[in-house]
Amino acid sequence: MEQRGILMCRPDGALTYHVWILDSRQEWVHLCGEPLTDSDKKFFSNEDTWPNSSCTESNDYATCYNPHTGNQLFLFVTEVPETTSVRACIHSGRTLSKLESDHFVLQVRYLLLEQTIERHWQENDAWLEGLHSLTSMLELNELLHNIMKNALIAIPAVDSGFLMLYDAETQKLVPKASIGMGASIYDFKTDLGEGVGGKVFQSGIGHIYNREQAFAAIANIQANNMKSLMISMEHTEENPNLMVMSVPVRMNKDKLGVMIVHQIYKKQKLTNDDLRRLQGFADQAAIAITNAKLFSDLRETNEYLVKRNHIHDVFTKLSFKDSDLIMVAKTVEQMTNLPVSLFDLTKNEWYPHYSPLSRRLMDADITKKWGNSVEALTVTINETSIHLYPIVNDGVPIGYFVVELHRSLRPLDTVVLEQGSALVALKMVNTYSMTDRYYKQCYEFFNELLQYREPNQLASKSRDFGLSPDKPLFVTVLQLSGKAQVVKKRETHQRMLIAALHKELGSLEYLLFGFHDKVTIIMNASTESLQEVLIEKLNKVVTLWTNKDAPILRGGIGRLYTGLEHVGRSSEEANKSLAYLLSRGTPGIISYQSIGINRLFLNQQNEDIEQFIQEVFAPLQSPKARSSDLELTLRTYIAANRSISDTAERLHIHQNTLYHRIRKIEEALAVDLNDSNVWLKLLLAYHLSETY
Repeated sequence: MEQRGILMCRPDGALTYHVWILDSRQEWVHLCGEPLTDSDKKFFSNEDTWPNSSCTESNDYATCYNPHTGNQLFLFVTEVPETTSVRACIHSGRTLSKLESDHFVLQVRYLLLEQTIERHWQENDAWLEGLHSLTSMLELNELLHNIMKNALIAIPAVDSGFLMLYDAETQKLVPKASIGMGASIYDFKTDLGEGVGGKVFQSGIGHIYNREQAFAAIANIQANNMKSLMISMEHTEENPNLMVMSVPVRMNKDKLGVMIVHQIYKKQKLTNDDLRRLQGFADQAAIAITNAKLFSDLRETNEYLVKRNHIHDVFTKLSFKDSDLIMVAKTVEQMTNLPVSLFDLTKNEWYPHYSPLSRRLMDADITKKWGNSVEALTVTINETSIHLYPIVNDGVPIGYFVVELHRSLRPLDTVVLEQGSALVALKMVNTYSMTDRYYKQCYEFFNELLQYREPNQLASKSRDFGLSPDKPLFVTVLQLSGKAQVVKKRETHQRMLIAALHKELGSLEYLLFGFHDKVTIIMNASTESLQEVLIEKLNKVVTLWTNKDAPILRGGIGRLYTGLEHVGRSSEEANKSLAYLLSRGTPGIISYQSIGINRLFLNQQNEDIEQFIQEVFAPLQSPKARSSDLELTLRTYIAANRSISDTAERLHIHQNTLYHRIRKIEEALAVDLNDSNVWLKLLLAYHLSETY
């Protein structure tokens, strides 16, 4: 049974009570704060001083009078707070009567009971304070500090302690609150299984360690952690009274951390009751941590919603003010505190036009590499980490917010980009609607030119549309085709093409509009040489149209005419030139003049042309003719412009062999190759077979 050493003094008239409860260490502490003299220590530690079997015994105590010291000595057992042997004396100067002795023992029992009740009230107050903290504090670190403080009040046998929480990111136990420890304890960050706390956290079971067990448990602590721990405890490893108690902090099955307390200077032995009390405070800490986390999550959610509403209000005001794209991009940049530019896919245009970011990315082919992505992307462009946030219209990307990543994007950054992209999409779609209305007016005016009624009115209208009716003009028709295109995606590509044309043609006099899958351009050119310059500009746009995911671009160009009445004729020629490219499956652009003799066959059905070619070359495709390569010989002969030497060289045969084959060709075709009509027919069939 544990025994505690306490000297309790209390004056009672001329008498002074001295009460001792001797502990195993036989060390005495004066309850009134006065130290024992050496003679007192010697007297009270002498076993012969106290009552024995030869002394007077009452029902529940033994007593005797020591005439040498004038003390009446008592020995009895108390059950409060636990079964304890009590040794007490009173400096009486005489032998006390039975009544006086009974009264003295009763007084001592009362004083011990009073002390026990006081201690219980202190423990109860500590519990209540801990419970009050759970509901009155929301700041976690302060709350954990109060819980530790109350734990030390409720467990008077300990001097100091600290609480550690598990950090999932570093996978370490990290101190969060301490009482009676130096500041270096917050550098004491241990792995799982390291030291007392690491072992208790792993096992999930509280434990009391005596001095030897404690030092065995911390034997695996890393050197830097050991230094921090010892400094925080002021090198108390030399104190023989050292004891350690640790319990897990857990919420249901989730382990959150550990609580550790030390007995350094105090003498009272730690018990299982103390362990249970500490576990109770650890459970309070677990509740506090859980509540604090819930509150933190709620506060973060509330702050997030407040800031989200603020972001929405900012962009709503921009919408009401009809702010331009540059202002929207700058607002996104200010709210994210990151460099931001806006890239318009349809126009291949940056906003702001010459920001440091846009200048660095000006040469990056965003359209070609990421023009079809409707998902946000993080990429590296010119050694710069970039976040591309798409601006989408009906499932088709029409632009991007381009963010230079100096840090990772936060959730609110994404909200800013989301709100900004919605506003940009709305503005761009509104622009598209106005542009489409203008194109419809252009298309209606173009149809009026084709019909050419009321010339004076058409001349006046042409000026409104940017044309000079008195200058020569020509028509170009461009078509996007070759792949099955979703209508809205085709519209996006058409807008990209129109933007490229506007950029290349600049301030020249022209009328341009898109309709379905075609773009029609009427251009003024005072001379044929100027027309050639303009055609070169068109060729440049077509050449740069190399996006592998875009439809194939083909175009036809009509001849140059003076007078609005010839718009229909130039348009017809442009469409015939386009049809010529379509029939051959060739991309690119071609002028009506460049088609040459093939103009004669533009209105012919492909089936008729193929039938004509087959009729001419069929006799040379028999097995006997193939064995002598007669068709190849004739085609080579035509390609060499009837040169015997060139033909023989190309076929790698002797000229005599070539003469022999020519005779066989004449026999197979039943013709004379020297007949000009026959030769024209063969020449035409060869040309058509190479063209169609």
